[in-house]
Amino acid sequence: MRILQVIHDFLPLHAAGSEVYTGHLCRALRAAGHDVSVFTCEEHLDRPQHSLLERTWDGFAVHEAVYNRQYSDLSEQWDDPKMVPLIESVLESQCPDLVHVQGLQFVGGVSALKTIAARGIPMVMTLHEYWWLCPRSGLMYDVEGRACEHAEVADCVRCVDLFPIDRDRWSDERCGDTWSELGDRRWFARALEERVRDLADAVDVVGCFLAPSRFLAERYSAAGIPIKKIRVADYGFPPVDVPVREETRCPLRVGFVGTCSDYKGVEVLAEAAVKSFESGADVEVSIYGSLEWFPELGEKLAALAEGCPALKLPGPFEPDQQGEIYRQMDVLVVPSLWWENSPLTIHEAWQFGVPVVVSDRGGMAELASRGGAIVFPPGDVLALAEILQKLSSTPKAVEDLRNTISPVRDISEDVALLEEIYQTLA
Repeated sequence: MRILQVIHDFLPLHAAGSEVYTGHLCRALRAAGHDVSVFTCEEHLDRPQHSLLERTWDGFAVHEAVYNRQYSDLSEQWDDPKMVPLIESVLESQCPDLVHVQGLQFVGGVSALKTIAARGIPMVMTLHEYWWLCPRSGLMYDVEGRACEHAEVADCVRCVDLFPIDRDRWSDERCGDTWSELGDRRWFARALEERVRDLADAVDVVGCFLAPSRFLAERYSAAGIPIKKIRVADYGFPPVDVPVREETRCPLRVGFVGTCSDYKGVEVLAEAAVKSFESGADVEVSIYGSLEWFPELGEKLAALAEGCPALKLPGPFEPDQQGEIYRQMDVLVVPSLWWENSPLTIHEAWQFGVPVVVSDRGGMAELASRGGAIVFPPGDVLALAEILQKLSSTPKAVEDLRNTISPVRDISEDVALLEEIYQTLA
């Protein structure tokens, strides 16, 4: 089977959860005998937007559209017709039997879906976040630092009013006086209403949606995607060589792995590290992630680390270092403030026998219910610090927690599921 993976950005420059998972899946599909290629986007400020580059990653053909995030109107965030010629070119050259959508931002959104559907190619889409519902990159987390229970147009305008807007297209003359109570934000509200309609219409062209957590499936079902089109299947992972673990000892070695952003709650962990240090707890917290993507937060973390010997900022690590990093870790903390789906880092930690401490929210709480985890209220620095202090004073508690870790799903099961879905859709 010829499979085209479509994702907003890709390895090696981007290594967040959806990109890493897509890389794992590409390799697993190839091992099963399938022909796999990737269509993605990347910023190249020295090249014109909507041009197409060709490269390879690990032997896979990667068709990389230049997308410098130059918008003429907010609507291009979910529907960019200028991407259609690029998509058609890739479909023409690759002739895929199945398109697996991992992300729609930057790659054309609704226009991409319609272009693929027009060729009669079956489509599967993995729902990694809430892009279908939320115009702020699918975070369901607003600019004021609050997790959103629902995506409501009147609220969402606060998160998108920095985008360019075509005031003629969304003018009072064309759209009437709708949303006039929002003043200058009314144009954005009208555009977001169109977004809701466009994406509702696009549901029909996707044959099957995959949700890695039941929590996510329920959110999408409540928003209007028929539950019969959603399959719940957690992420699969390639097997790993588990190194010999070091015995839990003092100091308690705590880690964070991932994007150092506000919605990931990394500042919550940093402040908990400071609290634990000040209380006299024997804890060492290492934050593995780049401080450059969100410089303002990076500066805050650096300032906290400067005054706290227990807080380390070693930065990101290479994929081949993963086993060694987790071998040295007693506990992983995932302090996210947004509605995480099914964080890859939790599964990775479990594969290496590392229990986790996670925010009691969304897919994190769902995973924690399997064992191998402790939950704490999202954003509660004191509660997290108390957990770290307790674990540092009772190493056996860490060992007991480790013994409750359940096996992680093998990625070969994801391959089998895709094959089954393709046979059904074809």
